[in-house]
Amino acid sequence: MFRAGSRRTQDTGPAAEALRLVKVSKTYGTDGGAVKALDGVTLGLGRGTFTAVMGPSGSGKSTLLQCAAGLDRPDSGIVQVDGTELTAGSEAELTRFRRGRIGFVFQQYNLLDTLTVAQNTVLPLKLAGQRVDRGRAREVLTQVGLGDRLGHRPGQLSGGQRQRVAIARALVAEPRVIFADEPTGALDTRSARDVLRLLQEAVRVHGRTVVMVTHDPVAASYADAVLFLADGRLVGRMDAPTADAVAERLAHLGDDVTVGV
Repeated sequence: MFRAGSRRTQDTGPAAEALRLVKVSKTYGTDGGAVKALDGVTLGLGRGTFTAVMGPSGSGKSTLLQCAAGLDRPDSGIVQVDGTELTAGSEAELTRFRRGRIGFVFQQYNLLDTLTVAQNTVLPLKLAGQRVDRGRAREVLTQVGLGDRLGHRPGQLSGGQRQRVAIARALVAEPRVIFADEPTGALDTRSARDVLRLLQEAVRVHGRTVVMVTHDPVAASYADAVLFLADGRLVGRMDAPTADAVAERLAHLGDDVTVGV
């Protein structure tokens, strides 16, 4: 069974943190072909924060997000989301937890072409067997600028509008944490800016916690803080980031000293 608040650290419990990783490691492959994607990563993120995760290709960004969100299991270490240890439950329990507490936004939108905007938005609620509040769904879609697109299908929307549907879908279940994997990677500059502002609103207006993997220093500048990975290890943190400062840090990751956050 999942254990709420189990194995909490001495200095802070789950009430103060939305996400906690303790010495998380993950290796893909075996023997000579083994690749250590994560190497003993420890971090804690407070509730109601917007954190970007950055690093060079192969640094472990996506693996970190997948393990933190319960989409993949680490080989060792502890993952806690909203005070609940994800590494302690069965797959069925993990699926139920994700549907109730975690939202996802991906680069490829993952919308069903045969469903309308409104139907795509409430689909996770139906899959979880939860009551569908269509008024709430309309409210969320209006908040993301799609109140007049409820009956449209994904093929009738721009890329930016599709990503807004994905954000509405993530918000409608009122998750504690939203994980976003390169959410602006397929968008033009204006649409990307709009999506990033919506993620900011999810944090500042709705009190969600957002963890976003990105390669773009401009996107990272919308976050409250940036975590930097290199070779599967956490090698730095920047608070109140600017695009120029993030780009500079990325260019000198090898000069940083490995730290825990």
